[in-house]
Amino acid sequence: MRVDASTLIGTGHVARCLTLAKALQGLGAQVSFACRRLAGDLTAQIAAQGWPVYRLAVDASDDGARARNAANIEALLPWQPDIAALAEQLPLGMRFDWIVVDHYGLDRHWEAAARQWAAQIMAIDDLANRAHGVDLLLDQNFNASAQRYAPWLDGPCRTLLGPGYALLREEFERDARPVRPVVERVLVNFGGMDAAGQTVKALQALMRFEGLQVTLVAGLSNPHWAELQVLIKQRPAWQLLAYSAEFGQLMAAADLFIGAAGGTTWERAALGLPTLCMAVAANQQDNAEALAAAGVHRYLGPCAQVSVGVLSEAIGELLANVEARQHYAELSRQLVDGRGAWRVAATMAGLPDS
Repeated sequence: MRVDASTLIGTGHVARCLTLAKALQGLGAQVSFACRRLAGDLTAQIAAQGWPVYRLAVDASDDGARARNAANIEALLPWQPDIAALAEQLPLGMRFDWIVVDHYGLDRHWEAAARQWAAQIMAIDDLANRAHGVDLLLDQNFNASAQRYAPWLDGPCRTLLGPGYALLREEFERDARPVRPVVERVLVNFGGMDAAGQTVKALQALMRFEGLQVTLVAGLSNPHWAELQVLIKQRPAWQLLAYSAEFGQLMAAADLFIGAAGGTTWERAALGLPTLCMAVAANQQDNAEALAAAGVHRYLGPCAQVSVGVLSEAIGELLANVEARQHYAELSRQLVDGRGAWRVAATMAGLPDS
């Protein structure tokens, strides 16, 4: 698995690769990870879960060595230094059945060079903005289509498209939680890092509401952690966490979710969890808009355009409208059944897709 995480890239790419790795392991595969050494990388956490990790040095010419902001995390990396760093780490003669690359900065040039280690290459993508030379491509988004990728695929390539292939942990293959008439528990999360700093906004927006049990999972290295700790003192019964290993259970217990339009979209859908969401990165907008148009969640727009007042008003409207929450829950549950990771792993293993 060639994948990165950092304080700016976030943790979503690594999270979905870990899910796929576990599904592949369940079919008898041995899985390794290759990640660059970046501020906020998750190499220690990956290794702690028992996965071998090749830690790649960052070349001075690599834009990862500079301060990459949220606007350019999709910029292509110099592929030659990345391949060279991987070659330094892999044992001589190492071969894999598959290499999976989940990285906005790597394209067909990297994929072609990586074939020295594997006959089959798989790309996980959701942008459809760069050329791929792979055997298998996965895009789990609602707006994924063969037409979007047709200009970007070099040669024959099988595609796995749509939420039916969403890479979710086993805990999300479960019955949906019933929508209760009165919202009691609210869960807030804007990703594994919350580099956009939206947890503060959500906490401020929720302050006007009484009688709620609120849990905020602020993300590792949240840039506004000190401010959050001050604000949460106004609500001693509320819970502020940087991270939770029981995040799935927190979602299953919640009546309303407030957060980003990123990777947790599919976890929320599998649980039928009514959601208010914002895009914290430009690459989340199209999918979030398409899902909102389909009635799956309420999308408020790019986070920079959503004020505390607008968010608070939307929260109040959804708290008071059980029919809307039921509608979101039912339609989102129809999209995702929690078996996407198994379907992808089975495809890679040559098993029938079901």
